[in-house]
Amino acid sequence: MKKVLIIGGTYFAGRVFAIIANQKGWELSFINRGTYSMEYLGNVKEYKADRRVPGMLYGFPQGEYDAVVDFCAYEPGDCSSLLRSLNIRTKQYLLLSTADVYDRSIRTMKDESAPLQDHMGNCMAADYMWKKRNLETEAEQICTELCTGLTILRPAFIYGPFNYAPRESFYVERIVKGQPIPVPSDSDSEWNFVFVTDVARAICACIEQQDTSCGQAYNLSAPEIVTYRSYMDILQKVTDRPFETRPVTVSEVIAQNMPLPFPLTADESELFDGSKIVRQLGTSYIPFEEGMQKAFNAFKSVYDR
Repeated sequence: MKKVLIIGGTYFAGRVFAIIANQKGWELSFINRGTYSMEYLGNVKEYKADRRVPGMLYGFPQGEYDAVVDFCAYEPGDCSSLLRSLNIRTKQYLLLSTADVYDRSIRTMKDESAPLQDHMGNCMAADYMWKKRNLETEAEQICTELCTGLTILRPAFIYGPFNYAPRESFYVERIVKGQPIPVPSDSDSEWNFVFVTDVARAICACIEQQDTSCGQAYNLSAPEIVTYRSYMDILQKVTDRPFETRPVTVSEVIAQNMPLPFPLTADESELFDGSKIVRQLGTSYIPFEEGMQKAFNAFKSVYDR
């Protein structure tokens, strides 16, 4: 049985990971701000604390853990202050980063050997990406100092049940409510997804195979390349009702500030090779159509009332 400390972990990927780890019989403890409780899982411990409030973490009970999984490191100092403040020992620290830490000028499929960003970009999410890039360096430094194994996970677009980002829900809501879906007809962008359960199982595999995963960074990205056109094709297959699309141009999307959730142009394409973790740890990726069927069914129940 593994003993795991989860930082955050009550929302999307963290929530699914906690459910799967609980089913494995692992002993789980949570540190979060207490917005959502995980007590419904049973046999878990929860501690309310805000990592950015000085002194709040010092009261956490000491002990030994097989792993600390950090779902909510976003600001400078989040990794180092956490590990220095907690009076614990852990074999492994797993940092949930993002595949967007790679140099965005590289237009080809990026694996873990691709160069990382060396400056803040100018896209809308540049601040988030740059902070994650620097947190990876921070995690490397503090884990070296504390002789703790580090594993960095870099997911592409995560989708699936519990997703609070308005991605697949953007489309499911419109389908359920009979609203036309804007589709950028001249978009030439491409991107990858990873299903939330695949993320959760990848984390479990890293903890179960620490001798291999410590000291590694892994992309989490299914192999299918998706475009707006292929995304609409998948929606047509998984939905239980017809829906109307409305062709728009990329210029119209930008001018009208339409909240489309994915890249619009080739320069914004996000393609990542997620095969390393499959080779090293034996993980797998659910086919995109199957994952979208699960996602559609989950979000349909939210809007179909």
